[in-house]
Amino acid sequence: MSKILRLFLTVLAVTMLASCSEKNAAKNLKCHVGGTMRPVMLELGKLYKERTGINIEVNSAGSGELLAHIELMKEGDVYVCHDPFLDILMRKNLGVNGWTVGELQPIILVQKGNPKNIKDLHDLQRDDVEVALTDYKYSSLGRMLPTIFKKAGIDFDEYNKKKRIVTNKSGSFVGNLVKMKNADAGMVWKAVAVLRADDTDYIEIDKYLPTPNVDTISSATGKAYPLTPMRVTVASLKCSDNKKEAEKFMKFLVSKEAGNIFDEYGIIRSNNKIIKKEYENGKKL
Repeated sequence: MSKILRLFLTVLAVTMLASCSEKNAAKNLKCHVGGTMRPVMLELGKLYKERTGINIEVNSAGSGELLAHIELMKEGDVYVCHDPFLDILMRKNLGVNGWTVGELQPIILVQKGNPKNIKDLHDLQRDDVEVALTDYKYSSLGRMLPTIFKKAGIDFDEYNKKKRIVTNKSGSFVGNLVKMKNADAGMVWKAVAVLRADDTDYIEIDKYLPTPNVDTISSATGKAYPLTPMRVTVASLKCSDNKKEAEKFMKFLVSKEAGNIFDEYGIIRSNNKIIKKEYENGKKL
């Protein structure tokens, strides 16, 4: 009887432990987040946990690196990225539903007070202006730069021959160069500028941005995409063990309340007009 009792207690303990693990798993969602979107997703995750008790675990890296991780490891619940990775995710049959939740906007970042009086892209040609740009091959904004400069009437190849320019794959690195006064100006996403608002200013360059469905730009993946507007997207993953909770979290991310927070972090969603469901059950809408 004692052996039977011990066996029973052991089975009961294992069952309770498994049940506890399942409950804990149900209270957690793993969200893979591209680096530019990390600050706003940490804020939204904190708010969502306060409302629902569901913890949002943010795993952050480059959007392309995260896609490779999802494909290899088959783990996670939600994927937040920028163009063109939602489309690639769905082509690889790794996603369920996908939404556009905002847009990234390129700007010129300058030192606080704009001491060099930079007003336009043309000022970046001046000899007295030290410029930092994101890498032309390995960053999405860098890939857009030749088209942006061309629209301003500047030959980008010639510009690079005549001027010494610091480049880096990371927009945050470029932003910090300007913030620390190691560069007079840089081109980054507005979301990068917002995080450095105490130490920098920025100039909008909307009139020079690529035209949607007209200017096609080769992305860092080597494929050609119309990268303006540069979408910020969210998708639920097929590998998720908590698909129902993942969809609830996505519903929160496309809400008006979340939209106001995206705007505050420089990911544009003014008046929530940008929200659009792009995929349903893996199929393009």
